[in-house]
Formats: sequence, structure tokens, C-alpha cells
Amino acid sequence: MKAIKEKILSLNYEDHMAEIETADAQDSYEKGVIVLVTRCLIAKDNVRKNFTQTFFLAPQDNSYFIFSDVFRYIGDGKSKINSVPANGINENTSPSALAPELGLGS
Repeated sequence: MKAIKEKILSLNYEDHMAEIETADAQDSYEKGVIVLVTRCLIAKDNVRKNFTQTFFLAPQDNSYFIFSDVFRYIGDGKSKINSVPANGINENTSPSALAPELGLGS
């Protein structure tokens, strides 16, 4: 974790502006708030880097503190993983492969 923090702090974002596109929040555990933000960083040369950030705000006295924070750059739209159906089942899979104990497809 220390190396990650050092790397983040070493990046020079002084010449960047953040442009918020969306921000969603909802009440969560122990009166905390979970927040999801999508936005982009714009460098002085107008290069845009899209990212998303999710963080949990935990109550503290009369304010909140960031209890956890997840930050991720969003790529150029080219997926680096294979797509998987939402139900996890490949349409070409035979019924017997899904539930062999039921004797389907035999």
C-alpha cells in the first residue's frame, strides 16, 4: 500500500482539471454514504483521461471522512477481457453439461 500511495503522490496533476460528468450517492451502512463519480481529467494540452471513482463516506462528529476509495481509469473502450453472459451460461452449452446429475440431454 505504501508503494501505491507513493506512486500516486509522485504523479503531477497540477496542470490538470477535473470535469465531473455524473455523481450518484446513496445512504449506506451505519449512516455512511457511498458515492460513485464518473469524470475526466483534462491536461493543459487538452488530452482527456476518463475515470471513475467510488468512495465510502463514514460519519465523524459533524462531518464525514473517506473510509475507503476506489479509483480507476477507463480505457479507450477496447475490452481486455472476454465477455461473459450475465447469467454466466454460454448459450452453446448443452443441458447435460449444466446439470449432469439431473440426466438432462442424455
